[in-house]
Amino acid sequence: MSIQAATAGAGSVIDSIGVALPDRVMTTREVLDGCRSRLELPLEQTTGIVSRRVAGDVEYALDLATRAAEDCISRSSIGLGDVDLLISASISRVDSPDRSTYEPAAATGLRHRLGCDRAWAFDVTNACAGQFTGIYFADALIRAGEIDSALIVSGEYISHLMRTAQLEIADELDARIACLTLGDAGAAVLLTRADDGPGGFDHIGIRTVGRYHTLCVAGPTDRPHGGVIMKTDMMGLAAAGIREMVAHTQQALKAMGLSPVDFDRFIPHQTSALAIQAAVRRTNKVYGRVVLDERDVINNLPRRGNTATTSHTVALRDASLDGRIRTGDRVLFEVAASGVNVGTAAYRLDGLPDRLASGIRSQRTAPPRRRPTPWPHPVRAVAIGLAEPGTEAGAAAGATTLELIGAATGDCLRRAGARASDVDLLIHTGVYRTGMIAEPAIAAIAAGELGFDGSATATGEVLAFDVTNGALGMLDGCRIAAELIRAGAAGTAVVVASEVEQREPGATGPAVARYGSAVLLRLDPHRTSGFLGFHSRSVAVPAPDRGAWAMQDGGLNFIRATGRTESASAYAEHVPAVVAELLDRMQVRPDAIRTVVPPWLPTPVERRLRGTWPVLGARLATLPSTSDGTDLFTSAMPVGLRAVTAGGGVSPGDLVVVVGASTGMEIGAALYRI
Repeated sequence: MSIQAATAGAGSVIDSIGVALPDRVMTTREVLDGCRSRLELPLEQTTGIVSRRVAGDVEYALDLATRAAEDCISRSSIGLGDVDLLISASISRVDSPDRSTYEPAAATGLRHRLGCDRAWAFDVTNACAGQFTGIYFADALIRAGEIDSALIVSGEYISHLMRTAQLEIADELDARIACLTLGDAGAAVLLTRADDGPGGFDHIGIRTVGRYHTLCVAGPTDRPHGGVIMKTDMMGLAAAGIREMVAHTQQALKAMGLSPVDFDRFIPHQTSALAIQAAVRRTNKVYGRVVLDERDVINNLPRRGNTATTSHTVALRDASLDGRIRTGDRVLFEVAASGVNVGTAAYRLDGLPDRLASGIRSQRTAPPRRRPTPWPHPVRAVAIGLAEPGTEAGAAAGATTLELIGAATGDCLRRAGARASDVDLLIHTGVYRTGMIAEPAIAAIAAGELGFDGSATATGEVLAFDVTNGALGMLDGCRIAAELIRAGAAGTAVVVASEVEQREPGATGPAVARYGSAVLLRLDPHRTSGFLGFHSRSVAVPAPDRGAWAMQDGGLNFIRATGRTESASAYAEHVPAVVAELLDRMQVRPDAIRTVVPPWLPTPVERRLRGTWPVLGARLATLPSTSDGTDLFTSAMPVGLRAVTAGGGVSPGDLVVVVGASTGMEIGAALYRI
């Protein structure tokens, strides 16, 4: 999928970038010396990595992200209160020595640390392509005129994988070797609307080739010492990734009437010197002549290592400071990530390198906020598929994440009369997954297993990535898909949720239902039914003792969740206010609403909301319960919307409000016309 003049609006420009690097430096020699098994491995020579920065003593992923965002904003005239969109794009969720945070979303933590009070905030996960996936979406919204500014932030504390690998690597052919190349960093990119100047993105495109998802997988180890590990088929991943990446770049540049010779600098994903050299050779071979010189390649590996989602931004910043990149340069970014995801971005630099070198602020300011209005061309939920284990239409009891996605997506496609090849956008919004996999994106795995193919030899393209924001994730995913469809960057989208919560032994309190759901979205050709608009905001600072964390104990991996009932009781009080704000924006009276589809709520909380909410409390739909009475979580919206449309309680033309909420005290609402 690509964005290249997808709408008539101006594209985005990088107003500022920020980087955070830990103080501690670790050499490759030290990394090898720390391995339990002696390795005769020329790691520095093959990767080009001499040293990397490592965190974990006093700061972790969210800390690095916060510092990078603060560094970014320090050189911008756009205030944090003026940011319209805040995306956390990190792979890492580690925020202390012994746990990773699943709820609230990292973007929620960033919002409150930074003061981005008015921004729409959520997490995007797409392996090392995460930050560019966030940039891709933000650019689409800016081009479409929906927003004016976006802050995309990553904090990667991933060197702990290196420490796990040092304990587990057996020999030089071990699949964990790639863990030894990792380094820590934070990076932030602030995008705003391009003015009449020369700078900005001319093109951003990313595709997912899910057939290669097994080549690099990261998740918790099953060893008693604990930790997270990444297993990589390095030769297979390099071969597939470089082939697909170069093909994608060639196609993108051909559509623009350009070739690599039209660019001054080339910034690839920073994985290893050998991979970068192979990409240069492959590019020149494909073009049949030398179009890319290694002297024009920004190689940041010697001092940084592979810093995952932050690598392009860190390389851009370092090269701007040392003079390798200058104002006016045209830069070609090549994106590569497990999944496999490949992408291309063409960018012309304004005065950003000079601002970075001098520390001066940009002169752009945020324009006055526009009042949202109902979408003139609604995005319709063509079909909704469900998968409840143990039911006739669902997956088998004890179904895995992929089995739930497959059952729900299959049900959805059948109801829509569509095929997997019709879909060009696949978003997974579930929080809890089998094996607690950290990468690749669950959506990329599903794309490979379910027949969505975005390879260079396919007839179409698909982009697959994950969006998480607690139980609000499905509504956020539908909003993201709808915005991309409206921007012309997607035609048919499937937004899927699945939850497999590996609960702590002996846990009490509400459990998340093992459930799958899928929604297929398209523009309504008749312009009569579908989503008319969305609204979301933070209603309070989440309590620090309420959330969900990935924990380990003696080789056992599990989720520890606390405060779900208390959180639901707290955010339910704010639902009427957020819905009132939505209806005011859409210029709709409460008595015009036929029904309200709520998030899953404990029975006493739901009863209280019905009794205290004027007008709409009496129109609150009752969600169908699961067979075991568990929390429908991310599937509450599709379950509720399908129930009200299939139950005969609504008619064509009726207005429905759909509400979602998260433990992070974020509430979202959407207006939908049946």
